[in-house]
Amino acid sequence: MRLTYRFERVQQLADVELVVENQGDKLVYEISGEGANQFNRLVKHHLGWFNRCGPITGYEGSNVYTTYFPPMPGKAHARMLEGFIYHSLFQKPMPRVATIEVTGDCQCSCIHCSAHRPSDTRPVFTRSSLERVVSECLAMGMHGISYTGGEPLLRHDLEDLVSLVPRDKATVNVFTNAVALTPARAASLKAAGTYAVMISLDSPNPEEHDRLRNRPGTFEAVQRGAQAAVQAGLLVSLSTYATQRSVREGALAGIVELGAHWGVHEISVFNAIATGRFLKDETVMISSEDRKSLLDQAAALNKRYGGRPRIITKAWTNQGKGISRYMGCMSGHYHFHITAQGDFTPCDLTPLSFGNVNSESVRDIWERLSTHSAYCERRYDCRMMCPEFRKKYLDPIPEDASLPYSVAELDRAWDCRDNSEGMSDIEWPRAGER
Repeated sequence: MRLTYRFERVQQLADVELVVENQGDKLVYEISGEGANQFNRLVKHHLGWFNRCGPITGYEGSNVYTTYFPPMPGKAHARMLEGFIYHSLFQKPMPRVATIEVTGDCQCSCIHCSAHRPSDTRPVFTRSSLERVVSECLAMGMHGISYTGGEPLLRHDLEDLVSLVPRDKATVNVFTNAVALTPARAASLKAAGTYAVMISLDSPNPEEHDRLRNRPGTFEAVQRGAQAAVQAGLLVSLSTYATQRSVREGALAGIVELGAHWGVHEISVFNAIATGRFLKDETVMISSEDRKSLLDQAAALNKRYGGRPRIITKAWTNQGKGISRYMGCMSGHYHFHITAQGDFTPCDLTPLSFGNVNSESVRDIWERLSTHSAYCERRYDCRMMCPEFRKKYLDPIPEDASLPYSVAELDRAWDCRDNSEGMSDIEWPRAGER
């Protein structure tokens, strides 16, 4: 496929024309127009990284390098590249991905659930509200919308929500436990325009996965759902998390083996975070030594399986080296999260509310988040794993508080304390210092 990219949202890129073509596994390009030389280095850096990785599959004539990025070449990828260039040149974040909870209901009761909010009885998004929110997100130039929960497949209008996103603007991913991911549902999601499904798998051991999910049969559901999704033509990623135990026991190898057998495209490994049900239990988080071990395990497995399935770890995106320097902690920089009740949070693992989209625009709340003292500076490491961040923004949250908690309330409390005790603000380590 050969496609011409025009960057109309950023004034400095208005006269630049970029032609991108995939020639087999490689992306080649031609760039022209006023200022093209200025942007050529960034385009070369961006596309060069994907060429070094190689695609995991094809998609309607384009290449797919990860389920988190649009196919290349593609119009949604043009929006992604525009955001990359804009942030790299002008050091101002442009949101590119939003995760949106469409329900709080779920068939499972996972012991590690990050979306656990037992005191929240507010009504969830209506379809009309979601339509407005998605429209506002796309107007900001986003290239990806992810629907989460709860369990999004419990919404019978999920396919309608998927169809709200034009395919020439953004891709749609659905995070699911796969309990309801039947062959018929996988086919209907594909027909509606879903790009990928992210299926949760906590352990390669069936009994352990079911125990962690508090629901018998969920491991079998994952297997059936993954194979049904692949058969339907969806991209499939197995989404898991790394704990001290799983890293030290090498559990990732078992998950990758299953993924390869089921034909999935990617394995996505998040760090276990003290949040949700484990908000005050920091013992679940992995150490720096565990992160290094996880990186080594993932590299060895990527080599063993030839990049299919491709293993992507949060330990890699947070290391601050190579292309990962452009990623790091993406909260308030690359993406944001909206709960089923409309609360606007930095990510789905951070229980801090910066406002509610039912009363304010997405753009206005994003501006508040991205200019806040805790988020205005680029960081490589995950804020939710940073002791200084947790001390200031999580430890003071009352045990019986409804989550997500208002960041404005925390800021007011710290201001009062600082004024009364003569304290200065916490001095945070800069990116790469930890």
